[in-house]
Amino acid sequence: MLNETHLPPIGLDALRSALKTIPSSPGIYKMIDGAGKILYIGKAKNLINRVTSYTNINNLNTRIMRMVSQIATVEIITTKNEAEALLVEASLIKKHQSRYN
Repeated sequence: MLNETHLPPIGLDALRSALKTIPSSPGIYKMIDGAGKILYIGKAKNLINRVTSYTNINNLNTRIMRMVSQIATVEIITTKNEAEALLVEASLIKKHQSRYN
């Protein structure tokens, strides 16, 4: 009998899966690896458009492609506007000192 294990998606598959629930509002996105470590913190005036841009691997440099390959989950924080997103992003980057920021 074959014992199948269902591993959670990682990399581009995890990113595409996360896109199903990301809103088009302004806010912050956190790219997180399988161990729960924050890889990158970014801001966007339109979260779905910004996060979708990471799925176009032909337009990504090697460093960002490496980051995308490590993504297990994407967390979202919505904000009222882009200015608020900028403030939250700066605070989170300072606090977490994520690898790709």
